[in-house]
Amino acid sequence: MKTRLQWALVGALPFLLGACSGALDSSVSPTRDLGVAPPPSGSNPTQPQAGVLTAGEWNDLRNWSFWINVLKRPEWSPLPDSWQLYPTTRYTLTLTDAAGQPLPGAQVTLGSAAATTGVTVAITDRLGRAELFPGLFQKDSPAAAQPVLVAYRGQQFTLAPLAATEYAATRALPVGATAASAVDIMFVVDATGSMGDEITYLQAELGNVIPRVVAQLPSADIRMSSVFYRDQGDAYLTRVQPFTTKLSELQDFVQAQRAGGGGDFPEAVDEGLRVALDQQWRPEASCRLLFLVLDAPPHGEARTRMQTLIREAAGRGIRLIPVTASGIDTSTEFLMRSLALSTAGTYVFLTDHSGIGDKHLTATVGEYKVEFLNNLLVRLITEYSQP
Repeated sequence: MKTRLQWALVGALPFLLGACSGALDSSVSPTRDLGVAPPPSGSNPTQPQAGVLTAGEWNDLRNWSFWINVLKRPEWSPLPDSWQLYPTTRYTLTLTDAAGQPLPGAQVTLGSAAATTGVTVAITDRLGRAELFPGLFQKDSPAAAQPVLVAYRGQQFTLAPLAATEYAATRALPVGATAASAVDIMFVVDATGSMGDEITYLQAELGNVIPRVVAQLPSADIRMSSVFYRDQGDAYLTRVQPFTTKLSELQDFVQAQRAGGGGDFPEAVDEGLRVALDQQWRPEASCRLLFLVLDAPPHGEARTRMQTLIREAAGRGIRLIPVTASGIDTSTEFLMRSLALSTAGTYVFLTDHSGIGDKHLTATVGEYKVEFLNNLLVRLITEYSQP
């Protein structure tokens, strides 16, 4: 059942494409009744069904104090050392133009762009916000005043520095904001053997979801790409469909994929991300989203490489949005949530409400809304992409 669930997860991704536009505290729980009837015991449908998998979303940037408290829990407190990630000191800088409107697409550097201690370069989003974590890779990083440099449309600006404890600030630039309509969406998928039936769902549903992209974002210039990865020693390490506006190219690529290989718990997540970031992302895009679909973490020796990938994604304005299936553990949850928050993304996790597949790890989050996965992903793309 585990493989059926996990491939079902990828199968919901086509709905994501088409929409482009817990442990829960004991006192709270999602209560929405989705009307999902669990499949009969032992059933093995020959035709995958869409709109069945259930999931939740949790955004740690919007629930920052909750996140800090989670990291104090006994089972969580060792995890930052384990992954050499310390996502506790955060600076949020909001930029406006001369008219007081949000300024998206500006490159913000906090301190030194060459610093390797954390995320010191980020791109402002549609609300003009940049999230920076200058001490992300450094334990007990001391707070210090941070100089602010901004690059926008070929112009360079030196702004008033952020005080050591000025964790949220707004600065204005003497420019006018320029609208952009380009949207780049990438799907990075674990294709090892444990991820069984999800590809079947993806293949069955992809052709139905693209119209939702156009409907949700009729004026957007949308491109899509995908990377499938396995592990070292498998028949292949990565396979790539470069960014394209043609449904047939992406669909043919996905149709050709099969699960296999793997065997141990960790997989080549870092290699999948590296290949994904090496694709031709458009610097002028208003939205760059990378959905990372997996059920296992990278190998422990990839920690330093993961730091480099986080810095690159954040510095290019590529939001990482992990989508986790059954099989992950608390350590993987910590890593995925750290990837999400440090790149201004969000965390998506499958739940047991659908009754499909193996039991899922109960996410250590607050109260959340249970949604069908395809609708959830549609919502996220729309929220991040619309001006």
